[in-house]
Amino acid sequence: MKRTIATAEFLVTLALLLVSVLFLFNSLQLPGGEFDPLGPGAAPEMVSSVLVFLCVLVLTRTTMRTRSGNSASPESATAGEPAAERTPRQLLFFATLLVAYIVAFQLDSIHFILITTAFVFLATTALRGWEPRTALLSLIVALGISVFLFFALTHFFVIRLPGVY
Repeated sequence: MKRTIATAEFLVTLALLLVSVLFLFNSLQLPGGEFDPLGPGAAPEMVSSVLVFLCVLVLTRTTMRTRSGNSASPESATAGEPAAERTPRQLLFFATLLVAYIVAFQLDSIHFILITTAFVFLATTALRGWEPRTALLSLIVALGISVFLFFALTHFFVIRLPGVY
């Protein structure tokens, strides 16, 4: 089971890396902006670059753990439940949460900060496991990330976000 999860993690990360490289390549082909010095490709370039970097880190970590024979990290098991049994449920919940986040964006009736705070908090809880001691810290970090992204995206990139009229 551990080997299967490591292989799935490797393949999913590799697929995400390929998609990120494709987006990065396509965004670099966009022409420069007339009034915006960064141009229309700036946001996709930045996001794609960060994703490529993170994917390389995950691929390196997965490869190193697989070679050492430790494909599941012991610190990820909680309450006596092995990480190998918990991981598929975490990934399924995270995928469902991601779809809900995208649908919430499409509805355009809930404010960006509220949607993103809920998403980041629930994703952190889902991937890390529920720990009452760190719930408040996770909520504060989620709110901070959401507010920072809101102001960066609306003021720096001039992007219209959900719930902002």
